Amino acid sequence: MANGMASLMVGSSGLRSAQTALNTTAHNLSNVNTQGYTRQQVTFTDTTYANVFSSSIVPGKYGLGVDIGAISRVRNDFIDRSYRTEYSRLGFYESQANAVYEVEDWFGEMQGVTYQQHITDLYNSINELTKNPTSTIARSSLIQNATAFIDRSQAIYSGLKDYQITLNTEVSSMVDKINELGQKIYSLNKSISKVESGGVERANDLRDTRDIALDELSQYLDIDYYETTDGQIIISAENIPFVSKSEVNTMDVRQEGQYGLLIPEWPAYEKDVFSFEKAASNANNNDKGKLKGLLVARGTIDVNYQDVPVMPDKSDYDLTTAEGMAQYNSAMDDYQKQQDYYNKYIEPSAILSAIAGFDKLVNGIVTALNDVLCPEKEVETTTEMTDDEGNPLQADKYVYNASQYGRLYDRFGNVVEGTDNGDGTYSYTSGEKLYIDEQHTTAEDIDSMTYLILDMDKAGFGTDEDETVGVELFKRKGTERYIKITGEDGTTTYVRNNLNAIGYAIDYTLGNLLVNPEASQNVGKIPLSTIHGKEDFAKANELIDTFSNKFASLNPQDYAKADFNTFYNDFIGEFATMGSVLTKFVNNQTTMVNGYDNQRLQTSGVSSDEELQKMIKYQHAYNAASRYVNVVSEMMEHLLTSLGA
Repeated sequence: MANGMASLMVGSSGLRSAQTALNTTAHNLSNVNTQGYTRQQVTFTDTTYANVFSSSIVPGKYGLGVDIGAISRVRNDFIDRSYRTEYSRLGFYESQANAVYEVEDWFGEMQGVTYQQHITDLYNSINELTKNPTSTIARSSLIQNATAFIDRSQAIYSGLKDYQITLNTEVSSMVDKINELGQKIYSLNKSISKVESGGVERANDLRDTRDIALDELSQYLDIDYYETTDGQIIISAENIPFVSKSEVNTMDVRQEGQYGLLIPEWPAYEKDVFSFEKAASNANNNDKGKLKGLLVARGTIDVNYQDVPVMPDKSDYDLTTAEGMAQYNSAMDDYQKQQDYYNKYIEPSAILSAIAGFDKLVNGIVTALNDVLCPEKEVETTTEMTDDEGNPLQADKYVYNASQYGRLYDRFGNVVEGTDNGDGTYSYTSGEKLYIDEQHTTAEDIDSMTYLILDMDKAGFGTDEDETVGVELFKRKGTERYIKITGEDGTTTYVRNNLNAIGYAIDYTLGNLLVNPEASQNVGKIPLSTIHGKEDFAKANELIDTFSNKFASLNPQDYAKADFNTFYNDFIGEFATMGSVLTKFVNNQTTMVNGYDNQRLQTSGVSSDEELQKMIKYQHAYNAASRYVNVVSEMMEHLLTSLGA
């Protein structure tokens, strides 16, 4: 009888196991199109054996049936890690590529009227002036095209800055999403650990949900992870603990700069999420994460044309003297530092390099034309110039030849390093006064100051009744070009004004430019005539010559200078090349990610044909076990009936 009951247990174990296998197969089939679902498979194991013939020296044994060892997911960890690594890289390069496409769109090189047309129109209007500099029609055309040039320049600049703000919003949303995914994985960790704590059940569907979250997280950040013995995933992000057993180390953002650029940080560790000390590249293995790609593309600082380093010109130094050579070497050292800074923080950013390069072009055009209309000369003095009210004027250059301090401070408290003279003293050349203390209460003794003043011997005049002198074509918003000083002898001096109304240094940069209202409201004030209304053909030709002059190099790596049109063509060409390279990167990464995803599907995906075959197999096993139970039941019934008889 005992053996009969054991036989029934064997049969019933077969029924239970076959039913479980059928249910698992049905679960797989029902999720054949479910994204992120991992195929599950049943592992059978035999049950504990029972002893027979206990009186024998070697007891015999018989089995008690089959059991389910595990219902496990078919997953390849190596493929998963490879997929997430390349998915992270794809996110990085997609962010970069999108920024480059945006830059190209703003300059209109792919559609509509290009920006270069505005440069050409400005050139053509100046060319007309060379025929008759006093022509009202030609002057009006100049004002019209100069206005169109500035308006389009400002529109492009505003568009790029607005795009930065848009990326700012994306950064904030992305940080929120990363924190959300971290919390989700943390909660799933706890649920999985709770389900599997008894060692009986596997939380397969919860693990699938967690893997989907882990996939999504990998596109935003460079992550590393491992699974603990109790089934929890521990994650580090950008080499900082992110999800642990006890908490989620959430990110935050802070604002920096004039435009409030958002910088992700780890509040718990008081450090930024990303370091940009090392260039992001495949070789450095740090080109990962959509968030990092977004920050690189957007940039983390504010820039203008002054952030593009300019190589010192040897002709500006007397290299035949030790002093001149020392000055040149010092300038080259400063240039190298600026170049390193540019290469590290500006050049990798599509937006920053676009703004800096474009500002350099616009500043070059504006400055060149203004300098022709308002020619200037340097005046070196040891005495500060003052306005008519006695207020000291900002000089263009301050020279300190023998300071006893190795560092000084500007009026904002920024440190300025001096050049060691080798005799215990230090030299400085600065665009503003320097102080010996951070609070700028005590100024250092100045050896000399250089002011820029309107060169009256070379200046042109207007054709208006007052024969106006020194009217610039392009003006800084809220800032006059000159401060007029009347000497004791009645002479008038026009000193270049370097400060705006609230005392901040201001230059001819994008965002603060406009066509001089004084000239646009009365074209006769444009100083293109000699005194008494005679045409100044020489000055008109100087204006047109500025378009052929080599004014600047595109970037610090290119020492050859270019004219305005060549500079712009090279500028756009650089972005076209960058866009082409990034497109190839994105396409290659997409192919690689899809390849790993296909491998995952081959391993973890559900095949309807395969599962249907299993369904048939397990159905047969169930039927066989059922027939076996019926046979054993009939046998026992026969035995019981016979014994009863």
